[in-house]
Amino acid sequence: MGLSPPSASTNVYSIPPAVPDVSPRIVYAEADKPNEMMIKWEPLNADEHNGPELRYRVSWRLQGVEPNWHQENVKHHQFLLKNTPAFTAYDVSVQSINELGSGPEPQVYTVYSGEDTPDTAPSDVAVDVLNSTVVKVTWRGVTQDRVRGHLSGYKITYWRVRNMVDGTKHHDEHHVLIFAGPREWGIIPGLSPFSEYKVSVSAFNTRGDGPASYPLKFETLEGVPEQPRYLRVITSDKNSFTLSWGPPKNANGILKKYILQYQIINDTDEIGTLTNINITNPSTTTWRVPRMEVGTMYKFYLRACTKVGCGRAVSEEGRTMTQATYTDVTHGLATQGWFIGIMCAVALLTLVLLTACFVQRNKGGKYPVLEKEDPIPDVEPPAKPVEGFIEYSVNKPLNESQKSLSLDIKSYDSVDSLVQYSDEEHQQFNEDGSFIGAYIESKDKSPVDINEMPSVKRSYI
Repeated sequence: MGLSPPSASTNVYSIPPAVPDVSPRIVYAEADKPNEMMIKWEPLNADEHNGPELRYRVSWRLQGVEPNWHQENVKHHQFLLKNTPAFTAYDVSVQSINELGSGPEPQVYTVYSGEDTPDTAPSDVAVDVLNSTVVKVTWRGVTQDRVRGHLSGYKITYWRVRNMVDGTKHHDEHHVLIFAGPREWGIIPGLSPFSEYKVSVSAFNTRGDGPASYPLKFETLEGVPEQPRYLRVITSDKNSFTLSWGPPKNANGILKKYILQYQIINDTDEIGTLTNINITNPSTTTWRVPRMEVGTMYKFYLRACTKVGCGRAVSEEGRTMTQATYTDVTHGLATQGWFIGIMCAVALLTLVLLTACFVQRNKGGKYPVLEKEDPIPDVEPPAKPVEGFIEYSVNKPLNESQKSLSLDIKSYDSVDSLVQYSDEEHQQFNEDGSFIGAYIESKDKSPVDINEMPSVKRSYI
C-alpha cells in the first residue's frame, strides 16, 4: 500500500481505500434459550476498516453433519441463529468485508447451541445392601448427546415406604443426594433398619434435572434395637424386686429376647459381679428378681435384642428393705387387712338389712288372718276371779254378736268349731247370747278351757 503525494491545497498525504486486512479473531456463542444461539465476536477497530461500509459475513454449519456453509452479512458484531437443536456443535467463522471486497480468510471456531435439560434417565439402576443402614446404588450414565448440555452430575432420590417390623406404611419426604461429575455410583447412609425403600436416579445440567429412572424397591437388613423406653422398680421387699419396662420405640427388626443384668452398687467404690438373666419371651414387660440381699442397693440394666444383636441398655436403681422395715410394713399391712375386713362385713350386713326392709315394704296387701281378726274386739281380762257361775256375753247387741261370733270362729282353720266342745243336745246359744252352762266333755273331744278360745271377750258375774 503506497502513499500518494500530498495535494498542494492540503499538504496532507491520503491513503487509498482497500479491503479489510484482518478478520475478527475471537468468536463465541451465547444461548438464553435451548433453540437459539447468539454468535458474538470482537469488532474491528476503526483503523482496520480500510474502507467504507464495513460488514461481517457470518458462516455456520452443523459440525460433522452439514458439508455446506450457511452465510449471512451483518453490520453489528453479533448474530442470532434460531431453531438450533439443543447443545449441538457448530462450525462458525466471521469474515470482515467492505465495498472493495473481503478481508482475509477467517478462522473456523466450534461453538455450541443452547443447553436443555437431559432428555433421558440413567439406565441399569441397581442397589447393593451393605448393612442395616447403608446401601450402594449403581447406574449407567446418560450419553452426551442425551445430556443436551454440560453434564453437572447425578441425583439419587430415595424415600421410605414401609416398616417391615409391623407393616406400617410411611409417606416420608423424599431425600436427595447429589454426586457431581460423570460418575456411575453413590452411597446412601443413615437408612432405617428392616425397612422397605424406593430409589431413583437422574442426570442434571445447568438447565435442570432430566427424567428420573423408574423407582427401584429395596429392603434394608435387620439391625439392633433401640434401648427400651423405660425401666422401673415397681415393688421391692427384703429379698426381691419386681421390674417393669417399655419395649423399644424402634425394634429395627424382630425382637428375640431381653437381657436383664444387675449388680450391687453400695456406697463403697467396689461394685458387685454382674449377673445376667435371659428373658426369651419378647412380649414380656415385667420380671421378678428373687434371692436378693437384705437392705442392699442394686443397679439393673436392660437390653432388647434381635438376631443381629442387642441395643443400648436402659438402667434403674433400687434398694431392698431392711429386716426392721420389712417387719413394720408387714405389720401395717396386716392391721390394715383386719380393718378392711371389718368394714366390708359391716357394709355387707347393712346391705342385707336394707334389702330385707325394702322387700317387706313392697310385698303389698295385708295378711288374710289379720283382716278377719280386725273386727273381733279384744278380750278384756277379769278384774279378779269370782266364784260361782260365770256368764259369758259379748259387748255388742245380741243379734250382731251372735252373727259375728259364728262367722268369725268358723273363719279360723286352726280353731275347732264350738259345736264340737258342747254336748249334742245343747249346740245353740241361749237368748241372751251366753253359752248354756259350763263346758262339759264332748263325746269325741276332751274338755277345753274357754280361755283358749281366740278373740272372745269374757265378762264375769
